[in-house]
Amino acid sequence: MLSTKLKIGLAFSLGLFLLAAGCRKKDAPLPDNLVQFESGNQGLAAAIPDITVKLKLTRAASSDIPVTISITPTGVAYTTDFTTAPAASSGTLSLTIPSGSSETSFTLTKTPGILLEGTEQIVFKIESSGSPVIIGSTNIFTLQFAEIISSGAAITGDGGGATYANKVFFDLSANSQTAVLRTKWDLGFYSGDDWRVILNSSTGMMAKQIDKNDLNDVTAADTIDFSTQVIFNQFEPDVAALPYIDYPDGDLAKTAIAEISATASDNKVYIVNRGKGIGTPAPDRGWKKIRISRNGSGGYTLQHADIGATSFTSVDIPKNADYFFNYVSFETGAAEVEPQKTKWDIAWTYFSNVTDFGGGEVPYTFQDIVLHNRNVTVAKVLTSAKAYDVFAEADIASQTFVTTQSGIGADWRSGGGPGTAPFVRDDRYYIIKDGDNNYYKLRFTAMTKDGERGYPAFEYALVKSGE
Repeated sequence: MLSTKLKIGLAFSLGLFLLAAGCRKKDAPLPDNLVQFESGNQGLAAAIPDITVKLKLTRAASSDIPVTISITPTGVAYTTDFTTAPAASSGTLSLTIPSGSSETSFTLTKTPGILLEGTEQIVFKIESSGSPVIIGSTNIFTLQFAEIISSGAAITGDGGGATYANKVFFDLSANSQTAVLRTKWDLGFYSGDDWRVILNSSTGMMAKQIDKNDLNDVTAADTIDFSTQVIFNQFEPDVAALPYIDYPDGDLAKTAIAEISATASDNKVYIVNRGKGIGTPAPDRGWKKIRISRNGSGGYTLQHADIGATSFTSVDIPKNADYFFNYVSFETGAAEVEPQKTKWDIAWTYFSNVTDFGGGEVPYTFQDIVLHNRNVTVAKVLTSAKAYDVFAEADIASQTFVTTQSGIGADWRSGGGPGTAPFVRDDRYYIIKDGDNNYYKLRFTAMTKDGERGYPAFEYALVKSGE
């Protein structure tokens, strides 16, 4: 006989399947496919040498789509002060969006050593696109050669579609987003005063310490007694598995991996379940054994190997104060993941959350979680208390701001259980205080694009500048 939790899980999955099947419109005409810049305005700080500018399609192209872009600089000159890749000709960039893709990009690089006043800018304009693609409303992109404080914008995040392939970081003041494949890394190493290591929660990763200090002494036999615990089970979630995830509020004292000790012998081996990859069905990412210690240069040393291996790989990870965490992939070593700590505010991701079904909190993977950075605080405002359009600087003082990274979490959306489709809650919005003391009001507007999950959208506006 099926347990209550299993029935809930099966009903949830069946409901999503029926919902998806019922929402297909075989004969409905497709909307126009638009090409436009990812954002309309960004800044390039003096210390940043280059920037990649993206153009997006509403949906993937069915053939190669040529796009021409004009370049109008003010206070700077092509070749002398900046170049682009691909190179421009006669003030025009020629790009191609490949068949099957929904984006293209170009990179602008400043000439090393140039002196700028910060008033210089370049205006890029989409002049033409190949049929059947139509130029969208965000057809002009202005690059300013100075940091900006965006007054606000509307953004659709590139979460990678229904397989939620990306974790997307948003920098509100810069009006920018950075999408990173969520399987690009495994562990994050804290650069602050504490010695903490986080798991990749966007793959459902889990870890359990065992009483051994030598990786070569660990084999697959060491997983037998607890391999059923160190795994996400959506249909029969287990409260006993809770200690093996990083708690979703972001508290570094509640990570699956204990604080890395200065005493080498205190740092034990962990058995790691890497969770699931990207796809339908999502593939298992397998098991690893790891051991982490401090090294003499003021950073971390990671030893890792497959469960059955008799040798291991060693990676040194220095602390870099420009970032809150520095990341490592078991396949590729050091990995660039989240932007510098002053260059992002909130992130959308698939996530290892917790849910209480009545018997205590259990690990539960969850789509559409919104996290905020460690130097950011968030307050929730209900529209019944103050309408979004009229919220102003004078209203900030009465708000209660939270520091936990899941301050927004799943609160911005609802539904998705048995027989219900998920939807954006329109009775609330959020006040975001970024690391530079800028205050923004932000409300979510969509969680789909053309009916497909994985494209969260929101609009935001500057309420108070930190300057």
